[in-house]
Amino acid sequence: MSKPLEHEVTVELVVVEVFVTDKEGNFVDNLTENDFEIYEDGKRVKIQYFAIVKPEKEILKEEVSREIKEAKKPRPPQKMKLVILFDNLNTNRFYLNSNWPQIEEMFKALSDKVEETMIMELNRLSGMRIIQPFTSDQNLLLNQVSKFRVDMWKEVEKETRRRELEDLEMEARVPIKWRFHSNPYYVMDCLREEERIIRRGRLSDSFGAFLAAVNYIRKFEGVKSVLIVSDGFHLEKDTKKGRVISGGHYGDVKKDFVRLFDPFKLFGGKKYLDQHEAFGKLLQLINEEKIIFYAFSPKGLKSDFSVRVNPRLMGGMFKDEMEQWSKELYTLEEIADETGGMYLRGEKKYENFVKELGRDLTHFYDISYAPPSERGKGGYHKIEVKVKKPGLSLRHRKGYSDFTEVELERKAVASAFLSPSFFDDIDFSCKTDFIALRGGYPQFWIRLKIPLDQFRSDEDIDPPEKLALMFGIKESTENKIHLGGRVIRVKDPVEKGLHTLYRAFITSVVKVKPGEYEARVILRKAGDQIGGWEDSLKIPDLKKNQSLSFINSIFGFLREEEEENTVPFSVSIVDGSLLLSQYRLYPFVENVFKEGRKVALFLQIYSPKEMQDFTLQFSIHRDENTILPLPSKKIESLFDEESKILSEVYLLDFQDIHPGDYQIKVKSPDGQIEKRIEIKIIQ
Repeated sequence: MSKPLEHEVTVELVVVEVFVTDKEGNFVDNLTENDFEIYEDGKRVKIQYFAIVKPEKEILKEEVSREIKEAKKPRPPQKMKLVILFDNLNTNRFYLNSNWPQIEEMFKALSDKVEETMIMELNRLSGMRIIQPFTSDQNLLLNQVSKFRVDMWKEVEKETRRRELEDLEMEARVPIKWRFHSNPYYVMDCLREEERIIRRGRLSDSFGAFLAAVNYIRKFEGVKSVLIVSDGFHLEKDTKKGRVISGGHYGDVKKDFVRLFDPFKLFGGKKYLDQHEAFGKLLQLINEEKIIFYAFSPKGLKSDFSVRVNPRLMGGMFKDEMEQWSKELYTLEEIADETGGMYLRGEKKYENFVKELGRDLTHFYDISYAPPSERGKGGYHKIEVKVKKPGLSLRHRKGYSDFTEVELERKAVASAFLSPSFFDDIDFSCKTDFIALRGGYPQFWIRLKIPLDQFRSDEDIDPPEKLALMFGIKESTENKIHLGGRVIRVKDPVEKGLHTLYRAFITSVVKVKPGEYEARVILRKAGDQIGGWEDSLKIPDLKKNQSLSFINSIFGFLREEEEENTVPFSVSIVDGSLLLSQYRLYPFVENVFKEGRKVALFLQIYSPKEMQDFTLQFSIHRDENTILPLPSKKIESLFDEESKILSEVYLLDFQDIHPGDYQIKVKSPDGQIEKRIEIKIIQ
């Protein structure tokens, strides 16, 4: 009789951190696996792993042996990491600064209890950014927190001043008779509506930045406690009492919507959502296993700022502020409550909050169970934990979102698109230029340089077959993006022993208006490995420009063709090179090249009136005293009558230039146009 086939089935467990306290609020540390019952969606499940986590000095030798015996999986208990997340999209600057000594004291007390701490920020300009990666260096953390207090508003203030100047310039162009309105009620209504629009925009930005932060945090191993420093997310409708707090009357059933920037359809693909519906979806999206949220508002640390003040004793504006803050606190309470954390309520409870949170970081039950159904099918699952001993209080996450592979992929890519620079699992460099070829239609020329040694570091793992690339540009003034993607095969170059892979390609014609754009390139390989790159692009408004001007300057190397190209000054869809009549120009990713080489330079010049018949002159500058003529040869030229763009390629001779940093100066013989380009020459 043949032996039956044997195979191993891997079951992905659900992890739950359970905090148990007695009537005095002390952690109860003498429970066993048999004292707990766990239910998912109302069905009791079997505990697969059980352990208590607490400082080693508190564990006796006999307890260690008992815990090892009870643990059903040979894995160590999960230790806690701490993430301090400043929400500077929604936090009042005055209260944050005035309570900074208490806040700094809290951070020091908490970071002392964990192995590693990370500091992050939800930023008004960049979305999400890291102030300090995970570290165990307490001095470094304190220095970074202190420095952050000084620096965190600089970018905001700079942007505010820029916008104020733009508003003043716009106001100056308006006739004086239109600048004033005789009806003060109309003016107040306009100001209130403007404030509502600003708050809606801030809510949309908050959802995107917060989701990006959570998806970044989830990459790290172990249990993570996230302490949110925030006044709460702005929701117009009072969801607890079913009334409109601002912009309406009590008893209204009016819904207030938020416009979401959701190109990856994480919120369902709708452009507008009811604010409470959007927040509910956000709760599901951030409900990651092994992430517990705690929160406090700097306003709540101020003794003279309390939502319990009698509204009749307050002025109208202060009353509105108090009621609005009361509603915003609801969002923080929900986030903490849903994930098993806590929210600091009131100045008098500050010390207890620090004490209890510090205890949570070091004392909890680490329990895992096999879910009733297979993981990765999607949907939300409720969790209920019961303890058999009476008189005890339990705190744990209320449930978890079981994301499908597609949903996880969307979340990861969406987060990388919002904050590319923090995703560095794949190392690469990139360059993107807007170019206008025949007809002047806008296209984007993208070049990649991918080091291949990163894919051959582990001899036991084959290099990936391919990398998925996503390219996107986002309009800075509107929530609109243009996306495209392709596949880059890397396995063959790795196996051939190449150390670097260069790739270039051009996008299809993109219908974009002149203005500023944010460019994103995301590389992803199988699993959760992502690399991101970002840059800003400016598309000039050529119709408004009435003078000669440079549009592009792109270096590369030339390869002579065996046959003449029939459409010169077009980009090959096969290899991304610029086709000339007798050559192909392969663009560089960086303006860095070896000494003694001849390097091609592709230039584009806008000539609004007629084609300018001139040959450009080149010189190379190391400093003000070292200026040398740079030998050059014009390879080919084309003037497009429709777009009024002159495209030219020159071959520059660097044979006698020693290694170093230089500037190349390009100018016309009559001096009408001039451009300087930074380069680096290496051995």
